[in-house]
Amino acid sequence: MAYTAYKLNVPCQLFIPTYVSDIMLKKIRSFGAEITIVGHDFEMANAEALKFVEQNPDVGFIHPYDHPAIWDGNSTIVEEIKTQLNGMKPSCIVTNVGGGGLLLGILKGLQKSMWVDVPILAIETEGADCFNKSIKAKKIVEIEVTSIAKSLGARSVAPTLMEMYPEFNLTSKVLSDKVAVKGCIRFAEEHLFLVEPACGATLAAVYDNLIPSTLKENKSQHSNNGGPTVLIVCGGSDCSPVQLRKFAEQFELPC
Repeated sequence: MAYTAYKLNVPCQLFIPTYVSDIMLKKIRSFGAEITIVGHDFEMANAEALKFVEQNPDVGFIHPYDHPAIWDGNSTIVEEIKTQLNGMKPSCIVTNVGGGGLLLGILKGLQKSMWVDVPILAIETEGADCFNKSIKAKKIVEIEVTSIAKSLGARSVAPTLMEMYPEFNLTSKVLSDKVAVKGCIRFAEEHLFLVEPACGATLAAVYDNLIPSTLKENKSQHSNNGGPTVLIVCGGSDCSPVQLRKFAEQFELPC
């Protein structure tokens, strides 16, 4: 958001919760955005942002995940996949899910590409698993976020996601924070990229060979079209070697 405002040369004020790291605060401020730190989670920060907009009607409001423009933007990921695979369908798409903005974009992209039958594995971490809990309850469930994967830290998912997901070949899976961190460490070792635990959970689906058994549990399976498994590797802005080592020490993992 801060980067986009900087490129468009428009003012930007972000309302963010207290858990946002110094790394992210520094990056946001480098683009000239004004920051208001309030509340211990996203919902509290969002509530303050809405109050500000109500008091300042000339100010626009952009929700980080629950807005059609966000979904449409994220839907282009599928267009890129289709181009890079020369039209070949993936055998499976693996992604993480927090509030649902990324996943809704992928679903809408699959609709546009006529790929609604492609299996999707949606990964969350324990303590940031509002989507999985909502699926099981068959209604939106609000949770208290306790996971270290703060990028997934929405108390509840976008209502549109609950309306859309039954139309797709989607499986929900919840992993521990420790497994997510293991994914981060292995990705760093093998590809020299740092990613957050939110993304490490996605990577763990491959590193821990979870895809076949998880899809089978949901009576789903890989497409038999010979296409590759596609992982949406996102969420690297809030990670550093120091932070990754701290996570490794927390879960007694070699790093």
